[in-house]
Amino acid sequence: DNIHWSDEDGSIAALGNQLKAATLFYLGYNHKHKQNNIMCSPSETITPVKVSDCETNYDSSASWTTTLKYVLSAAFLSVSVLEFSLWFPFVLPGLTSAAAKTYIPAFFVYDDEHTKFDNTPWTYNTDYLLTTVMSILAIQCILARSDNDQKNQRSLRLRLYSASLLICYAISTLAGAWAHQHFLSVESLNTSRFRMFWFVCVGNVSFASCYMGLIGREVQRHFGVSGAMHMGPWWFWPAYGCYMSLTCGLGYISFKRPACDIFIAGCTQFPTTFYCLAALGIRKWPQQNSKKVAVGKETSIELVSPMYRAIYYIGFISNAPLLPVYPILVQYTDMTLGGVNTFLHTWLLLAWGMQGISLVHLCKAVSNGERRV
Repeated sequence: DNIHWSDEDGSIAALGNQLKAATLFYLGYNHKHKQNNIMCSPSETITPVKVSDCETNYDSSASWTTTLKYVLSAAFLSVSVLEFSLWFPFVLPGLTSAAAKTYIPAFFVYDDEHTKFDNTPWTYNTDYLLTTVMSILAIQCILARSDNDQKNQRSLRLRLYSASLLICYAISTLAGAWAHQHFLSVESLNTSRFRMFWFVCVGNVSFASCYMGLIGREVQRHFGVSGAMHMGPWWFWPAYGCYMSLTCGLGYISFKRPACDIFIAGCTQFPTTFYCLAALGIRKWPQQNSKKVAVGKETSIELVSPMYRAIYYIGFISNAPLLPVYPILVQYTDMTLGGVNTFLHTWLLLAWGMQGISLVHLCKAVSNGERRV
């Protein structure tokens, strides 16, 4: 009656080990299968879903969420900055009365009582001078190359954006010069032809924010402190510039004195102006007495001269005083419109010229410098 089990050949132990391994394999597979089904679709339990599919769906959802966030941010910034620019001239201390007499909305409808538009040679000739200088600086930005194709490719976007900004200035002043020279009466200002020319003039100043923002991104990429400023998607500033140009074309940036349009359009540039200033400014620059680097081995950062950094800062910030200066000149001085315009164009020549000169220098630094580590 007593059954004696013998495992002299080890077959029973081997069978036990096989059963143990099979059990562990089944439990592990079943656990992983349930995890995949719960993660992807709790209602489907027959066909396992790959984890990579879940990751793809998650990445796509996150991408759409991020894009929507930037779209809403661009819309909010554009609308709020335009409203601020239309409001700001009227709240400057001591200038409320002058601004109210100067910034009278027109929506491209002009009259004999309030409209002032100068046609003297001093006005349009200084505009033509601005066109010439900006065009020369734009060409210099494009030509700020080196003998190294790889470095030239690295600097290409900064060179193109810088040249595009200066070309916006050139086109704006060219259209403005032509308008000042050929539209000689209030009746001519109320034509679609003048509206087209003046939209080109003011619209390019409005759209210049696009290239300022893109320049700020490139300056941050090549010279800024990594992670100090969020760059955002490349289309953010073009969307901002398009909105400002659209509102300009619709007449929201239109005043009885057409010159006022330029100053309000310039005011909308303040976010991109400070972006450009911060991109280059918030870093610790190498000291002149620091350890010398072999010639030809300098990084782009080490090739940026302190003098050109100062020119860059002054050039981008020096447009700001023009907004309060203009109503003071036309309301509280005896200067002629031609004299006022000549003074303002000279100011712009210095400010935009410094922007162009410093951007040429930065383009050369990227084209000739080594990539920073």
